[in-house]
Amino acid sequence: MTASPAVRVRESARSWRRVLRSFYSRPLAYGAAVFVSAILAYAGGGIMFWLHAIYRGENGPPIGHWQHWLLDSTLGFVALTPVVLLLLPAVLWTLGWQGRKADGVRVGGYVVVVGMLFALVTGPGPLLHNAIAGAGTPLANLATDVFGPDPQMVERQTDAPERSAFTEGVLQVALGIPVYSLLTLASIAAVRRVVRLSRRDRGPGAARAPTLAGAGR
Repeated sequence: MTASPAVRVRESARSWRRVLRSFYSRPLAYGAAVFVSAILAYAGGGIMFWLHAIYRGENGPPIGHWQHWLLDSTLGFVALTPVVLLLLPAVLWTLGWQGRKADGVRVGGYVVVVGMLFALVTGPGPLLHNAIAGAGTPLANLATDVFGPDPQMVERQTDAPERSAFTEGVLQVALGIPVYSLLTLASIAAVRRVVRLSRRDRGPGAARAPTLAGAGR
């Protein structure tokens, strides 16, 4: 007998709750997820800042490049960390991870899916940037007051070209997929290194819990 849609939804919700409880069964998992989010936001944000602000000449606050990168990446980190907290276990779940059976998940597929989904999530970023921190917005004016105007940026913005938000979003996704995939891979490698060191300190009998360190083994 085929289960009704309502029953399937309840079963999926229970399964999803089990995945979240299992994935975040140790504080290390939260720390690992926040670490991955920071790498994606600040390292990935640096590459995207180069694309949009330097190469494409977006019309942002007239402040120095380092301050502008810090502002944009911090906004991205705050906004996207909740997404990452759900995205990491969701991808494992989608790829067939259940409970402790993480060893069957290939790390290559995992990081590509995470990178692809994160790139898609950040696709509207240029449009949101223009609305939140674009030139003339309250946040851009506040950043200019705090950091001080950069004369080169002030002069550059007078000739800043108008860019289509759709085009910038497409470029964000196209470059973001390989960038975020590679950064996810590097993040997981760093997390697994820390986990191995912590297990070595605790001894060979230390318990293993499913975290990012188990992905792709």
